[in-house]
Amino acid sequence: MSGEKPAPFRLCPFSPKQRQAMLWWRTGSGREHYRMMLADGAIRSGKTVAMILSFLLWSLSSFTDRDFIVAGVTGGALRRNVLSPMFRLLETFGVPYEWKRTEARVVIGSNVYHLFGADKDNAQDKLQGMTAAGAYADEVALFPRSFVDQMIGRCSVAGSKIFMNCNPNGAYHYIKTDFIDKAEEIGLFRLHFTMDDNLSLSQEIRESYARSFQGVFYRQYILGEWVSAEGAVYPMWDDAENTCGADELPPESDCRRLVAVDYGTANPCVFLDVLDDGKVFWIRNEYYWDSAARRKQKTDAEYAADLAAFLGGDRDVQVIVDPSAASFKTELRNRGYRVQDARNEVREGIATTAVLIGNRQIRAVRDRCPCLMKEVHGYLWDEKARQRGEERPLKERDHAMDALRYLCHTRADRFRRLQ
Repeated sequence: MSGEKPAPFRLCPFSPKQRQAMLWWRTGSGREHYRMMLADGAIRSGKTVAMILSFLLWSLSSFTDRDFIVAGVTGGALRRNVLSPMFRLLETFGVPYEWKRTEARVVIGSNVYHLFGADKDNAQDKLQGMTAAGAYADEVALFPRSFVDQMIGRCSVAGSKIFMNCNPNGAYHYIKTDFIDKAEEIGLFRLHFTMDDNLSLSQEIRESYARSFQGVFYRQYILGEWVSAEGAVYPMWDDAENTCGADELPPESDCRRLVAVDYGTANPCVFLDVLDDGKVFWIRNEYYWDSAARRKQKTDAEYAADLAAFLGGDRDVQVIVDPSAASFKTELRNRGYRVQDARNEVREGIATTAVLIGNRQIRAVRDRCPCLMKEVHGYLWDEKARQRGEERPLKERDHAMDALRYLCHTRADRFRRLQ
């Protein structure tokens, strides 16, 4: 590996659950007959490091001159969540390795570990023709089913095994219905983790993570339950606690001004004018243009002119825009605005927004934001998608909700979420 080497791990004592995950494949464990292993459960429960170490120990002690699959949701997530701890573990134990970054593979001894992102619907095509001795899949519940099936099918070497980990998703997710619920039938060893299985976490840290999620996300990420989101997306919204009068706004001189934009041409276009005092997002006004209802579509130039009027000519504003709105972002930059691409992960963004709503860290001026307040009460989970194992909100009357999610998920730092 070129460049500065990562620091070795200062390993804490492993919990019984972590030791079980690390050594399930060894002869005499009572689990060695399983071909697949899944570690699922709460965030920060210690499953990832234990599983990476398990995969390394198994592959290096069982095979030489073989190919392996190592997959993450995206290439960036793979580097952050798998390769970084993997390299630190290898440094800790003094095992030499070479990361061939441009070739998307890591060589350890005579074994080659091929790296894949599984975020695209056609990602399974990258695996075509490969013969692997094993696979490691990080956050497998976020993979397309086609990639998982292809990954398992590619592991055709005698003695091959598949290692997977994830946080829970919905009750109808294919990992729950087709893997966990059929574990014995398909040869899967499943270990369920909680935060108690990570001995490195202090009680203070556990409590801070528990405060980071609400509703269904608390049950999934903190309790580690496979439960589905139903009904309202933001049931914690309170019209008294999450709104304010214009006279309650903090002085603008004490805040940063932001604008969150959900861009639309055929669909509505929304601007949210926000004051950020470091503790609360104060939404003091909204712009909502529904081209279908008004029977007039606006151009990028017209929307940019409307934004200028909406902001009273103020250009010292951070404008957060859906990253797909390329032409509108160009128009804004040409007019001198500071534009930031919104983080657009829907599920994670909803989880962040829900915490801020529940903590009363979002407050909208009630008589200036009628569309936002109308949408927040009608923003529902898609029941048909839930029954297909997907968790997503209905794509109806959600444009102010998208702008709100862009604001929260892009700008809410960790300290804000944990207050």
